[in-house]
Amino acid sequence: MANVAGNAIITKAKAIYRNRLKPEDYEELLKYNSISDIVGYLKRNQKFENTLSDVDEYSIHRGQLENMIRKSYFDNLTRLVKFVSTPDKKFYELDMIRREIEIVLSSIRAVISASLESSIRDLPMFFQKHASFDIEDVTKAMTMRDLLESLKDTRYHTVLERFYTDLPEEIRYSDIEYALYLQYHEIVLERINKYYKGKNHEILMNMYQSKVEVENIVKIYRMKKFYNASGPDIMKAIMTEDIRMSKQKLRELINAEDADDILQALSDSDMSEYKDEDGFIYIEYQAGKIKYNLAKRFMYFSTFPPIVYNALLFLNDIERTNLFNIIEGIRYDIAKEDIKKLLIY
Repeated sequence: MANVAGNAIITKAKAIYRNRLKPEDYEELLKYNSISDIVGYLKRNQKFENTLSDVDEYSIHRGQLENMIRKSYFDNLTRLVKFVSTPDKKFYELDMIRREIEIVLSSIRAVISASLESSIRDLPMFFQKHASFDIEDVTKAMTMRDLLESLKDTRYHTVLERFYTDLPEEIRYSDIEYALYLQYHEIVLERINKYYKGKNHEILMNMYQSKVEVENIVKIYRMKKFYNASGPDIMKAIMTEDIRMSKQKLRELINAEDADDILQALSDSDMSEYKDEDGFIYIEYQAGKIKYNLAKRFMYFSTFPPIVYNALLFLNDIERTNLFNIIEGIRYDIAKEDIKKLLIY
């Protein structure tokens, strides 16, 4: 039975991947100059036709469209995960935890800014029945006290109560963000270690730790180049526990005289085989390209369901980001050649 379910997961995941947006789709989308044109094209695409079939392309705004796109990817994943009946089902639920963290952080930003309109307007209600808390309650929280109350009996309450304050201006958003993702980091490692052994354990751990390593390098680069952050402040903002890169190597990157020298860290790492053949254009693009090439390799060649599923998550994130970059570029009238430079496929 486990083999049947595993084969179903692989078959469904690879079918979703085959139905991905192709280079010709991106070329076509880049020809358009309005959100309504984008919606019209996506409605005709098999990947989005069910989600967008009833949408009026002339009245939907950008935030609503992005939320519908998120729903499309989420629906595909939930249909896939329903095939999981093995003891490692909790591994497949990791993406749900990541989505919950995004909602919690969005609500904290709304409390800080005292602006709930956008948070409620783009509420991901499609996710409600899968969440461990009432999403509407969380996104309507006007104070930290409200937020803590709406998150009681969840893992997030334990984190947030350490940072409680009555004053929005005293909310330590960066510290909360780091604490939530540290908790997530620990959960991922615990579940990989619990459910998998041997080569498959090694591959899953490398996939996840490669992602963490790339994200660390990007954060170091951005904090040095754009915020002139101090070494201790950067170390407090990156993931340093239970990762492959040593703290000494991280400090070497942080202490680099020129932030652009950090780009070379990606080239020198054991992920260099996944970098873009055109060299390093800018760090966010290259970080995405490395994750894309890594995931694509496992999507094609792996026969282990959790690895294929994990690869699909990576590829979905990148494709969704591509669409959001196109939508935002059109919204703000960015030159098409500049939008195209952001796309990874």
